[in-house]
Amino acid sequence: MGPLKNNSLADENALFLLDLIEKEGYEARIVGGAVRNFLLGREIADVDMAVSATPTEIIDICRQRGLKVIPSGIEYGSVTVLLDGRAYEITTLREDVKTFGRHAEIKFSKSFRRDSDRRDFTMNAVYADKRGKIYDYHSGIEDIFSGNVKFIGDPKRRITEDYLRIFRYFRFVAGYGNYNCNREYLEIISELKNGVKIISSERIISELLKTFEMPDSHRIVPSMREIADELFSLRFDALGLCARLGIFESLSGSERLAMLLKFSDRNDLPNAFNFPKNIREMLLLPNETDRREIFIKLKRMKKEFRIFYAKFWTVNACSKGACSEAEAENILKELLSFCESEYADFKLKAKDLADYDLSVGELGKVMASVKKSWATVDKLSVAGCKKTASEIIGTLRNKK
Repeated sequence: MGPLKNNSLADENALFLLDLIEKEGYEARIVGGAVRNFLLGREIADVDMAVSATPTEIIDICRQRGLKVIPSGIEYGSVTVLLDGRAYEITTLREDVKTFGRHAEIKFSKSFRRDSDRRDFTMNAVYADKRGKIYDYHSGIEDIFSGNVKFIGDPKRRITEDYLRIFRYFRFVAGYGNYNCNREYLEIISELKNGVKIISSERIISELLKTFEMPDSHRIVPSMREIADELFSLRFDALGLCARLGIFESLSGSERLAMLLKFSDRNDLPNAFNFPKNIREMLLLPNETDRREIFIKLKRMKKEFRIFYAKFWTVNACSKGACSEAEAENILKELLSFCESEYADFKLKAKDLADYDLSVGELGKVMASVKKSWATVDKLSVAGCKKTASEIIGTLRNKK
């Protein structure tokens, strides 16, 4: 590789930071995902840097140039620099002195090789300097191109240093390993699965969300079965149905994760983990399978949850024997069609009743009454709402 240019591995701001730090006599390289994605020709989202300067030195260098610096993870050697609205994480080279399964006691280093030794995967420990020179201490480039998500050193030790690496392993396999897990690693993960319980729920959910934002991410679920069951007590028969019915298609990452978690036998799940608000709301949606009420339920919930709920309700009903798998396909089509129809939303407007010459108070009462009728009927069109309004108005005037 030649010198890095804008729109390649690093943008102008990243190159500016690398150059700024090097001019002060320190070494600075890009590391991890940016290098990996660059080699694979993928879009680069974040640019992380590893440098020989200490956090205090990085802060001083940046602030002298008027740059905004946030001590985001300063206890672990990381600071975040904001340039043109974009965040760049800069981390001091380090070694892990002691690890405790979720955090570590560290010491700063001047050695990129030692810094690479404490990282999780070979493909996550490839560095590049501003001149485009690649530094690969663990054959990570070979693993990047072969899709081999490989731990650095002893996988059991790597995991016990930080149990979140179990979830990171599955995310990397989903993103770079074509969903092919190493059998030896799965056995080790099975042996160490209890360790995930000491990880904060925020870290777990954050990692799972990154995983399920990937296309076809549900394909990793079977490999995650023991870990998912350890935490969430999932009904995997229902998850198999989800895949066969194409339930995960068109859902967002948070919706995919919520769909997975909706098939949990844990009643306390919404409160047991610190879920983002939208996921918690989805988890609290009703679990009934009564077909007579489904259209009314869809009407009464937030519009952004309807398609999600239609898919969940169909799978849940099928998995509990309320309909066959063949019937489920037709039911789902009907529900999705309803979600996009005029019946799903109350579309009667006050101007639709302008010809009746109602007072403001009368108009409010009529609209409220019509909406109440709409909410209790499976399918009531705009024309039907107008007819109902006409009947209500007639009744009001007869009382006068």
